Amino acid sequence: MEWLKSIWTILGSIAAGVMLGLYQPELSLKLVPYGDLYLSFLKMCVIPIMVTAIVSSVGRLLMFPSATKILSRMIIVFISGMFIVSTLGVAVGMLAEPGGGIPASSRAVLGTVLQHNESVVSSVPADIENVGGGLMDFIFNLIPDNIFVALGQGDSLQILFFSVVMGAALGLLSARSGDHQFITMIDLLFKVFQKVIYWSMYMLPFGLLFIMAGQIAGTGPGLMVAMFKFTGLIHIIALIMMIASGIMIAVKLKLSFIESLRSLKESLTIAFGTQNSIATMPSVLDALRSRFKLDADSVNLVVPLGIVICRYSMVMIYSLGLIFIAQLYGVPLGLQELLIIWVGSVLTSIAGAGTPGIVAISMISLVAVPLQLPYSTGVILLMAVNSLINPIITASNIHINCAAAVLIANKSPETEGEADARRKVDGLGGQQPLPGYGVQ
Repeated sequence: MEWLKSIWTILGSIAAGVMLGLYQPELSLKLVPYGDLYLSFLKMCVIPIMVTAIVSSVGRLLMFPSATKILSRMIIVFISGMFIVSTLGVAVGMLAEPGGGIPASSRAVLGTVLQHNESVVSSVPADIENVGGGLMDFIFNLIPDNIFVALGQGDSLQILFFSVVMGAALGLLSARSGDHQFITMIDLLFKVFQKVIYWSMYMLPFGLLFIMAGQIAGTGPGLMVAMFKFTGLIHIIALIMMIASGIMIAVKLKLSFIESLRSLKESLTIAFGTQNSIATMPSVLDALRSRFKLDADSVNLVVPLGIVICRYSMVMIYSLGLIFIAQLYGVPLGLQELLIIWVGSVLTSIAGAGTPGIVAISMISLVAVPLQLPYSTGVILLMAVNSLINPIITASNIHINCAAAVLIANKSPETEGEADARRKVDGLGGQQPLPGYGVQ
């Protein structure tokens, strides 16, 4: 059954889902629950993987003096990456003008979309009030009142904070006592859930087929044409960032560009198909450790933090989306306004870490209100085309996070001979580790 995990099978499933969504929309919408079921199974395993990976890696890093270097590199790379994405979004928006020159027929389609979603428009201010005061609420919402409630609700930001605190306490305790048994046990749990993820990969083509068909059927061809320029520019920015990320990975690890892409093909395909960065985490962790030979502890810390907090995809949407709204309504943007968009897109994406769906997109108001832009209309249009841009921006988000991890993490101290010996002990016969069962 290995052919089910072939990249060609997976790409064929995505293509079949697109065709099914275009030509059989009613059937496609009936398949949506089955796609959601597969995605729920992935999420079931991702939270335990994130917790065990962060607790173990933070614990180990605090036992060694290299922790300060890792943390300083992490801050520099994460912040620089988000401002680079924001710069690209602002530059492309001003040069290509996605909100200008829209034909009358396309404007009519957009007006119809707004009329059909008046209830969502009216709910946006309420959602914004629930989000609150931006960065301050981001800090207050970090600490869960009850970690079990956070685990049950899948609040990734609060779970991440809890895991970092637990890992720090575990590392300091282990360093003083010299007893590493608890960390070893957490490593074992990490491998157990990775094995479950490995089994789920056999069902990936079917899950991607159902997810993609439902997404395409829910959009409709009219809106695709009306928002073609905006969605096209999002794809261009995403591809530019992916090319830049691939070049950084290739240069840093002394690989060819094609080889760097080939090593991440499974992770990028899962990201494109599921449109969920969190669900891609197990595959990313395995690729960085087993194929790029990066230090496991560094990777296990950097990747979850990057995926949850550094949402480059939202920076992309905020920066280009704000310019799109301004151009759509003829609002002039000077140097001061562009600076607000440039900085505000980054700060808003950080403040919205862990927020799902309409709340994340509606947080664009934190920047739009000071600029006096009609953000509620923009939220509706962004939500309407979300299924068109989600695949590529999720894949781009994962690729940029992989490049960030390569720049931050240390190379694994394990030599090829030691790795081969370890794989023989694990019963893998000296071959490359199976996906989802990366060498720890």
